[in-house]
Amino acid sequence: MRGWTIGWLAWIVATTAWGLPVWPVFTTPEAHQYLALIPELIASAEREALVALSDCRQYEDGASDPLLAALIGAAARGVEVWVLIERRAEDLPLPEQQLAFHTLSEAGCRVVWDDPQVTLHSKFLVLDARLVVVGSSHWTYSALKSSVQVDLVIESAELAEIARTFFWLLWEGELEAEAALPPAPWPPNSLLPLFELPGSELHSQVLLTLIGNARSSLEVMIYKFGYYPQYGESPSNALVDGMLAALRRGVRVRVLLESGERFPELHQANRLTAAYLSLSGAEVRFDPPGVTLHAKCLAVDGRQVVVSSANWSYYSLARNVEAGVAFLDAPALAAGFRQFFQQLWEQGSPREP
Repeated sequence: MRGWTIGWLAWIVATTAWGLPVWPVFTTPEAHQYLALIPELIASAEREALVALSDCRQYEDGASDPLLAALIGAAARGVEVWVLIERRAEDLPLPEQQLAFHTLSEAGCRVVWDDPQVTLHSKFLVLDARLVVVGSSHWTYSALKSSVQVDLVIESAELAEIARTFFWLLWEGELEAEAALPPAPWPPNSLLPLFELPGSELHSQVLLTLIGNARSSLEVMIYKFGYYPQYGESPSNALVDGMLAALRRGVRVRVLLESGERFPELHQANRLTAAYLSLSGAEVRFDPPGVTLHAKCLAVDGRQVVVSSANWSYYSLARNVEAGVAFLDAPALAAGFRQFFQQLWEQGSPREP
């Protein structure tokens, strides 16, 4: 086993974060921004493309073809293309997943399934050790064309090096390596990398700190938010408790949840959390029927922003492989997120379908 820490690298990112070009990618069923932008970025790669996805599929209607074609085109012009895809232990890959795997492999991309004993829930790319794409979008029809997603494109050699190290650990199956961040307080204008191995609890550390420091507002957009009364040690319970403490301080808390009307377990989990938060004074709404709210992000006081693949549930925060970033003192980025959040908030309902 190889030991690994990202703490010292995080400080390098922190000292250089503002001058970093950052492009938010807001996807909705009406605006397929991820599908429009990311193939162009892959097409610009000259040396290397690393891709780690919780799901990757190819369809007869060609929904994901621009992304797959971009990787195939990159491999054809000599770019080293490496793709790691989630495979669940109990299930064989779906036909669309197998087709994507073989299409990429036969075109010269290096493609493997991840360790089936661990859930690879991350969705990130690293291009030419310079560009990092991270957020909630995997490569399926639903994610690309009928969901609400939030991703970021970040140009940073320092962050890219951390993401590359993380990718190679996943590729080599080094899942017991140690990952750590410097303890709070973090310096202003910081970019914190949240590349999560099972048990690292980086997301919990950062989310709890930011929520605990909130003074005026918390805005959460999340696919799954699990509160487990019977499991008091769940890290998502701690997030609920942190939000309740924020409410007592006079912080306005707004939570936008996926209604989960097609998934009974998800529906029940979000409904329970929504009821508990609402009774405590939080404002909670559900997305409209027929739309999947798959984003996972947080804005604090109009200055701090977290964008990630991680849901706020036990498995996401304690057991999965996840990838995200936290920007501190980033009002311009937060303003863009809050505008997007407000548009979706106005379309939401205080009651689930």
